[in-house]
Amino acid sequence: MDSTNLREALRDYIKKFIHLSEEEFELLCDLFSYRKLEKREHLIKAQERCDRIIFTANGYFRFYHWNDKGIEITSDFYFVPSYTSFLTGDPSLVNVQAMESMEVLEISKSDLEKLYVKSRNIETLARKLAEMIAINSERHLFLLLGQTAETRYKELMEKYPQYIQSIPLQYIASYLGITKESLSRIRKSIH
Repeated sequence: MDSTNLREALRDYIKKFIHLSEEEFELLCDLFSYRKLEKREHLIKAQERCDRIIFTANGYFRFYHWNDKGIEITSDFYFVPSYTSFLTGDPSLVNVQAMESMEVLEISKSDLEKLYVKSRNIETLARKLAEMIAINSERHLFLLLGQTAETRYKELMEKYPQYIQSIPLQYIASYLGITKESLSRIRKSIH
């Protein structure tokens, strides 16, 4: 996928949230830069500040950290780097790693904030994306706190079947808050 195709994928993605005029879309795209990431490359590491947002049409990022026992915990799979760090300017609490080679478009926080002044629609788009991030984070938290591991796995299969196909089992297990062995037992009982 080249930068032109990635721009068109971005256009299609934005349409799910809001209609931007051609002028607004070009304003946005003019500030995005194109970049290639290698598999397992870190977009951001814990304690670094996140100052950009990423769009990709292929691939996913893994968010992870270590708990107090030194165990690596996968907390999410997403397309946005550390959003809390992006918003607050504080150092990231998580590492964000590309789990496959991918091409991305990225925009800096300062450029995005300039666009908010120029286009109310772009500001509305950013708000809708932030709402989606908050909703997904809350759903994941409540699943971890209130549902069985089997229910969490079934929901992941239902909502994100592409993850089940492409993410290594140890990361899925960590994301679900269980061991790899427990995940294997759940998968056997479901299939």
